Amino acid sequence: MAINSKKAGASRSGLVSVFLLYILLIILTYYLTGEVLRGVPTGGATGMIIISAAFILPLGLFIYVLVNVRKLILDIRHSRPGARFKTHLILFFSLIVLLSAIPQTIVSMRFVNTAINTWFSPEIGNAITGGLNLSLAYYNDKIDTLVDFAEGPVFNNMLSDIERSPQRMWTNIHNANPGIDSIQIFDSEEASVFFSGRSGAELETAPSLDGADGLLPREDREETSLLRYLQIHESGEDVYTVVISSLLPQNLDDTARSLTAAREVFLTYQKNQQDFTTLLYIFYTFFTIPLVLLSILISFLLSDEVIRPIVSLEAATRRVSEGDYSYRILTRSGDELSNLTKSFNQMMEELENSRKKILQTEKITAWQEIARQLAHELRNPLTPIKLSSERLLRKYRKDPDNIETILEPALTNIITEVNALDNLLKEFRDFSRLPAPTLSVQNICTLITETMATYKTSFPRIKFNYTTEYDDINLNVDPKQMKQVFSNLFKNSCEAMEYDAGSISIQTDLVRKGNSSYCRIRIQDTGSGIDSEKQEQVFNPYFTTKTEGTGLGLPIVERIIFDHKGQIWFESDKGHGTTFFIDLPLEKKFG
Repeated sequence: MAINSKKAGASRSGLVSVFLLYILLIILTYYLTGEVLRGVPTGGATGMIIISAAFILPLGLFIYVLVNVRKLILDIRHSRPGARFKTHLILFFSLIVLLSAIPQTIVSMRFVNTAINTWFSPEIGNAITGGLNLSLAYYNDKIDTLVDFAEGPVFNNMLSDIERSPQRMWTNIHNANPGIDSIQIFDSEEASVFFSGRSGAELETAPSLDGADGLLPREDREETSLLRYLQIHESGEDVYTVVISSLLPQNLDDTARSLTAAREVFLTYQKNQQDFTTLLYIFYTFFTIPLVLLSILISFLLSDEVIRPIVSLEAATRRVSEGDYSYRILTRSGDELSNLTKSFNQMMEELENSRKKILQTEKITAWQEIARQLAHELRNPLTPIKLSSERLLRKYRKDPDNIETILEPALTNIITEVNALDNLLKEFRDFSRLPAPTLSVQNICTLITETMATYKTSFPRIKFNYTTEYDDINLNVDPKQMKQVFSNLFKNSCEAMEYDAGSISIQTDLVRKGNSSYCRIRIQDTGSGIDSEKQEQVFNPYFTTKTEGTGLGLPIVERIIFDHKGQIWFESDKGHGTTFFIDLPLEKKFG
């Protein structure tokens, strides 16, 4: 019978599943890390799905690990092959994971503390605040410079050339204050009469401050921002509107906004620095635990792979010890233990062939011994038959008239011996043609009681005592053959006590051998016992210590018990009695 070891399909599927879970965990870590570090709450359907998966995944892994641990505990309790070795492997793998994770955890915690202390140090806060103040100071300085120059006497003196040479006027103004980037002059009709300076600063219409001088509102354009100052200048009868402009740097506003936002975020994180650190620790733990659980699951799967060939070999050796020499192990080609498995299978094949040869030899030897014993038993009655026949023949030849004197005794002797031969051959036929048992579920206590009742009536001087702790012991047996077993054993016990005063004690009990349960039947008598030198021959065919026995009773008993997958043996003390023990497999488990 070829038996395949457990296929690795389940383990491979488990490893693939664990690998996919590992990829999923990496994706969740990548996604949520960005969310945590940005401090932005995750929203939307996708975010909710990912966050739900982040909570469900560790819980599912934890439950799966608990299921495997419970299964392992049950395997240990039931002493299943490889359970303790698997436990040692899992503990070993788990210890390796912990030894690897502890230094990494310490380094990570240390890194988080150092990074947070560095990120939120007062120096960085001061630098951000200083940059923001510098931007604001630069902006205010540009305004003050523009206003001071426009309201100063130098600018008013330079405007005296507004009609004669506006270009020279602009040159003088720009030389006096390089921060002035353009000038534009409007007449009383609000028409632009002169513009010079940076392109992109020209106005399409004349601005107005209700006839007053002053700083115009800041103007933001696509590529720049402008600060403007308006001044009304009278030259004779003409009135001019003069607008000078100063351009701000292109990225000044973006820089100021970024510094402002960074300062707000910095102050928020600095205020909640301890909470943020705790959040990072929780986040790290939240994704470290699933990794540890995944490692434990991998240890379960790998331990199954490691112990599978060993368990198969253990099961094979157990089956062999039970007498099944046809057991074979099938394993994957290329497996590390495939050579050992092949050697085991080859050994079993050779052992099975050798066993068959031995059984054949033993069978031939047994039949030769039976034939020798049968010939011996046949010769015993043939001798008196021959002698009686020869005596009759001599009498008939010498004195036929007086043959009646010996005729009846001789013929009586011949008939007696022929009957003995017939009985001998009948028992031999029964022994050699013993039918296979017709099994059915029977109460063994009932079978014993019914057989015992016959002998109690026939031999009233012998005391029968039957005790049991269980009244419902059900066995899968042939009731007729089992009654024959009990009848032969009771008969032998009665004959050992010469049908005189004595006692026979019968007891049934439940025993366990290995992983199997048996019903043990004990039959003890107070007879003469069996000589120690003859005990090894008790179950041999035609061996008997009785003058009228055939020597086939106990061999038939042994054959019946063997056909019921049971065992029979005895203990005997000369002069004190004999005890026979029978173990029969249970139909169901008790206790």
